[in-house]
Amino acid sequence: METAGFGGFASAASPAVVQVVGGSPIVAANYTREMSEICLVKDGSFSIPYMNFEGIPRCIDLRKVINTGILPFINTGVAHKKPGFGPVGFGVLRAPMECFIKALKAMAETTS
Repeated sequence: METAGFGGFASAASPAVVQVVGGSPIVAANYTREMSEICLVKDGSFSIPYMNFEGIPRCIDLRKVINTGILPFINTGVAHKKPGFGPVGFGVLRAPMECFIKALKAMAETTS
């Protein structure tokens, strides 16, 4: 979901999710702003009212991740297989830098 711009990248669109893991609307907006720094576009087809209808950040640029050191923010939600039972769990994390370094090396190998 994060690579499509949803999930943690659109945190400002759902501050309630961030609140479940100890955040606030300001924290949620800051996650979204930070993700804009590693993405190629802000997609206006999904705008965020809390951020003056700015579009969600989409299209992670692995070079920006490596150059800035900003790792994609991911929020997770686990649902039970039986409807109406739960919630089971929520969490937040950052993607590991290693996967971006490996991707850049693989990209370099295919273009050389």
